[in-house]
Amino acid sequence: MNQTVPIRTEPEIHAFLRCLKGWNRNYYIAALIGINWGLRCSDILAMQVGDVIAGDGKRVQIIDRLVVREIKTGKVRHIFITDKMRSELREHIRSMKNWRRETPLVLSQKKAAGGKFKALSRQQLWHVISVAAALVGISGEIGTHSLRKTYAYQAWRNGTRVDVIQKEFGHVNIETTHRYAMIPIKEQEEIYRRVNF
Repeated sequence: MNQTVPIRTEPEIHAFLRCLKGWNRNYYIAALIGINWGLRCSDILAMQVGDVIAGDGKRVQIIDRLVVREIKTGKVRHIFITDKMRSELREHIRSMKNWRRETPLVLSQKKAAGGKFKALSRQQLWHVISVAAALVGISGEIGTHSLRKTYAYQAWRNGTRVDVIQKEFGHVNIETTHRYAMIPIKEQEEIYRRVNF
C-alpha cells in the first residue's frame, strides 16, 4: 500500500469538496471534518449528532467547542468550531430525517438491522475520497488519511509552527511531523538559511 499524501493547494481542496458535496452530503461533511479538524477516519465515523449539537430540542444549535477522545491514542482534543463549520454542520443535520442524538453524524445509505441508522463504513469513505480526488485531477495516493495530512499541511502552509502541529498530533518529534505533513525538505533547509550568523 502506498503512503497517502495531503491535498496541497486550495483550488484542489475546493474542487475536491465540491465534487463530494455534489455526490453525497455525508461524504462532504466527513471530508470537511477531516480537513478542518485533522481527525482520523475512525474518529469521524464514530461521531454522533449529539456530539455537536447543544440542547435537546429539534432546533439545531451547534456547540462552539468539541471535545474528542481519539480512538487510536485515547488523547483528548479540544476543537474550536468556526462559524463556517457550525453552519455546515447545522445544514447537514437539518437535511437528515428523523435524527436523534445517537444518530451517526456521517450516515451510510444502508440501514442497520431493524431499520436503525448506520454510520458510513471506512471502506466506503476511502473509496469515495480516492474517486473524488481522481475526478478532480489530484495526483498522488489520496485516501481517508489524506484528510488529516491535509489539515497538518495547510496549518503549516498558513503559518502554524511545526511544534504546535506536533503537539496537536502527539508526534514524538518535529521530524515526524515534517514527514507526516510532507513539508518539503527545501522548507526545512530554509530555517538554516534564515539563522546563519
